[in-house]
Amino acid sequence: MAVAKNNKGLGKGLGALLSTEGIPENTKDSVVELKINDISPNTDQPRKDFDETALMELSESIKENGVIQPIIVQKKGTGYRIVAGERRWRATRLAGLEVIPAIVRDLTDKQTMEQALIENIQRADLNPLEEAFAMDHLLKTHKMSQEQLAKKLGKPRATIANTIRLINIDESLQDFVRNGDLTAGHAKALLALKNNEDQRKAADVIIAKDMTVRQAEEYVKKYIWALENSGSEKKEKEEPSEAFKLSSKEVETKLKKKFGSKVKLKVTDTNSGKGKIVIDYKNYEDLDRLIGLLSE
Repeated sequence: MAVAKNNKGLGKGLGALLSTEGIPENTKDSVVELKINDISPNTDQPRKDFDETALMELSESIKENGVIQPIIVQKKGTGYRIVAGERRWRATRLAGLEVIPAIVRDLTDKQTMEQALIENIQRADLNPLEEAFAMDHLLKTHKMSQEQLAKKLGKPRATIANTIRLINIDESLQDFVRNGDLTAGHAKALLALKNNEDQRKAADVIIAKDMTVRQAEEYVKKYIWALENSGSEKKEKEEPSEAFKLSSKEVETKLKKKFGSKVKLKVTDTNSGKGKIVIDYKNYEDLDRLIGLLSE
């Protein structure tokens, strides 16, 4: 598990920081065999989705060759909690083995989450949403800043910020990101649409046309332009022109003189001219008077 010799000159780079498994190296580590049933998965583990076919293949390999690389665990109560290697642990259970090689480390919950995230990111095991939610969890639960997390993961702070934005994608689209129908780039393009329904409509087109991220970005820009312009056109249709307003006032004045009451024209559709006339009356006597005038 030691870092390759040619990485020793990397100083503070990831090559010096991480082992081949993506977990900080510890010279005191020793491998022990633990009972499968004494180990439980980490509920805060960043990785949530496990490919069943790949898991079965690993299980068959473990039956034949055993577990080549030990998992990493921390002591938790009377048992152990997985820090890294949940997939190997699951496959070992499927293989019917009772014990698994493991390295036991004394870690805080924060360190456990950090190391699990580092391992998965270095192995590229996480889908974009798993990565985003794990980063967000570290920031909020353990009061980390984006700068601190960026340093831990060896990534630019802007990358951290952009990744975390993915948790805002409409919930109905999250499965598309998880299964790869939408990439992180597609999802980030869709986030420019603030309305969830618009995100869903745009995503349907992007998936159906198998758009690249660049094409998706252009499509979303056009979608936003259409929304903004259709809104202004609608406003223009609904808002009567100044000429129409003046002619309405003239009609209201004529009707007021005829009926001796306040009259208001209310236009509901300027295109067709549809609307209603509202005539005020003071009391029942005044109403009878108006009915008489209308009857004439």
